Amino acid sequence: TTVTEIAAEPARDEPIEFVFAHPGPIDTLDAPVTWFLRTHWVANQLYDCLIWRKADGSGYEGQAAESWEILDELTWRFNLRPDLTFHNGEPLDAEAVKWNIDRVRTRQDFMVQPQWLFVKEVNVVDELTVDILTHEPEAYFEFSVSFNGCQLLPPQYLEEVGEEEFARNPVGSGPYVLTQFSPDERYVFEAWDDYWAGRPEVDRVIYQVIPESASQIAALLAGQVDLIVGFQPVEIDRLSRADGIRVTSGSASRAASLVMRTELESGNMAQTYPGYEPATLDKRVRHAIQFALDRALLAEIQGSAYPTVARVPRAWPEAHADKYSGPENVDKWFDPDKAKGLLIEAGYDPDGGNRPTVYFDAPAFEFGNEKEVAEAIAAMLEDVGFDVEMRLLESSAYLEQVHSPGNNRDIMWVTLGGSAPLVPLFYQCSWYDLYYHVCVEEWDEVSNEILKTFDLDERVALWGEWWEYYLDVAVYATIFEMENQYAINDRFNWEPRADGWMTFRDLTVRR
Repeated sequence: TTVTEIAAEPARDEPIEFVFAHPGPIDTLDAPVTWFLRTHWVANQLYDCLIWRKADGSGYEGQAAESWEILDELTWRFNLRPDLTFHNGEPLDAEAVKWNIDRVRTRQDFMVQPQWLFVKEVNVVDELTVDILTHEPEAYFEFSVSFNGCQLLPPQYLEEVGEEEFARNPVGSGPYVLTQFSPDERYVFEAWDDYWAGRPEVDRVIYQVIPESASQIAALLAGQVDLIVGFQPVEIDRLSRADGIRVTSGSASRAASLVMRTELESGNMAQTYPGYEPATLDKRVRHAIQFALDRALLAEIQGSAYPTVARVPRAWPEAHADKYSGPENVDKWFDPDKAKGLLIEAGYDPDGGNRPTVYFDAPAFEFGNEKEVAEAIAAMLEDVGFDVEMRLLESSAYLEQVHSPGNNRDIMWVTLGGSAPLVPLFYQCSWYDLYYHVCVEEWDEVSNEILKTFDLDERVALWGEWWEYYLDVAVYATIFEMENQYAINDRFNWEPRADGWMTFRDLTVRR
């Protein structure tokens, strides 16, 4: 027998630290409370879910669940890993899983709650086995239980300290423990020794809040941060030539859209602007906005975007990309003469001086050059007969003043995820958002059929009907699908995920 001695890796004097420039701010780390991806990027370090989407988009992998199976078309069984605990030692067992899912599906004050209405009940089989029953067949079940709201929180600790304290000092079961949470400054995570998959290689992950792109780039070049995302494409060459920096790109799995007011009840708009009647309450005005937009040009101005009128990314067959995405297809939706004609139908006379005024709010920076795109949109609307009152705000101010409180008047810029399993939920009568509410019963019926149709061809055909409602109701005018640009310290191994999420569970050090 030959015995080979393997030299132990020398002890490190300094912990391995990785810093990501996060646009901020984060108001809470009680993850199921909110839908915002910026929060969930951070929360993904802290919490495990039952299962999670594979990084390459090819399927799903277990986190708290070691395995799972479908018992019948309404029942899914999850087998938990043995001896799981939360960071504070509290057991993560079947009872904890049931408590978490019951919490998100019953709390109407949670933004994610409508996503979980497909769950009928959760049954504990034994300490390590839990069954999730659905009301109807759920075609996108695995996606839904691995998306927003899937994070597993410790029931005993949360009930002991209360939700307000938990949001500031959360406890999870993921690979990292939160050690510092300053919403407007930084969020610091330390590797957890007892994680079921082993201690992460990177000892400390820091989300440093830097709202502005220029400041992010300066911090990267100065060695103060290790990764930035969403900078303007004009910066690619400069960053590629910098020593020790690698530039790459990937799908953001998000679409930029204009939200147009169709009602007065959602959010705080009616209270903030009492008596104001948005021009966009008239569907003809919303359609005029649709046809005023040269999406191919707007995508070109953005520099890392793909023009589309559909909110679902083109990689999904449900997107009907051959009809709704790409320069040739969106060109059919750019018709300034038709836009002006629709305004005349709505009772305006753009050439005679009777022009509708629309208020347009947008972030000056979010993932790239939103400022330039927003200015081009305003010019396009002016060209067809609108008077545009545009307000550009710094990202955090935009979230706090317009987006989060629902203070949007006529038009508001949003950049949101567009995964096919979730998009039908956002326009149903049961979905109440901060800044819009839609209720078209016939559209709901199509959505419900989509969500329970397992056969892909049949489901894609239903999506063809769904898009007709989306474009006719026109509460959203989608502009383009985002592509993210990333610049990373070459010391680290990290690749963009297919779903565009910024998470660092698989981050390693380049040898």
